[in-house]
Amino acid sequence: MVALNWQTFDLGMQVNRAMFDGGQGFSGYVLKPAELRDIEALPYNSELPGGKKERSVVSFTIDVISAQRLRRPVSLPANKAMNPYIEVEVFHASDKREKRNESALPRELDPPQKFRTNIVRENGFNPMFDGHFKFKVTKKQPDLVFVRWSVKLSNDGENYNDRPAVATYTAKLSNLKQGYRTLPLLNDAGDQYLFSKLFCKIKVDSIEKMIIDAPCRALDGSKIKGLSGKAFS
Repeated sequence: MVALNWQTFDLGMQVNRAMFDGGQGFSGYVLKPAELRDIEALPYNSELPGGKKERSVVSFTIDVISAQRLRRPVSLPANKAMNPYIEVEVFHASDKREKRNESALPRELDPPQKFRTNIVRENGFNPMFDGHFKFKVTKKQPDLVFVRWSVKLSNDGENYNDRPAVATYTAKLSNLKQGYRTLPLLNDAGDQYLFSKLFCKIKVDSIEKMIIDAPCRALDGSKIKGLSGKAFS
């Protein structure tokens, strides 16, 4: 059992919802990934160099093409136009069994996991973004990778900001169908907007295995690290 703050549709609630959206018929029961269910000691492998570990490399691309009928915030003045942009961010579970001994991966194995589209000025009805983003995640648990789309508004149509998103959608990567897809958008209470949508193209490459150096110290902590003991237990 886990406890979540149901009063706030924050990252923890978004990830939790994405986990259960993958259930068969939304029954409420979702199996843990095989990596967490079938934990066993691997036999000694003489071909694996000392101080090395095997990890999975998950590579995928997301094209944020356009949006349709974005909901205008109530707080936005009537004389001010919407200047939307989309922020795409990836979250993944930390390896709890090694978090005390794991150091940060080299940058080439752990590239930035957040991208933004261009800002579309004065168009919240059918903005075209044409954003093309490549992601690469190197983890022990490839099934625990989540993608969040956030719709944000620029104040002046030129600069990005850190203001809360006006709409979001979070999904488990393994549950996303590839190809051209229409994604729903949710408000800050987790309720789906009736007509607001994102139009994207998703392509997931085959998972590859690689050998990395064994980590030696604890991670500084990612945004998802604090959730690993809650959402992924």
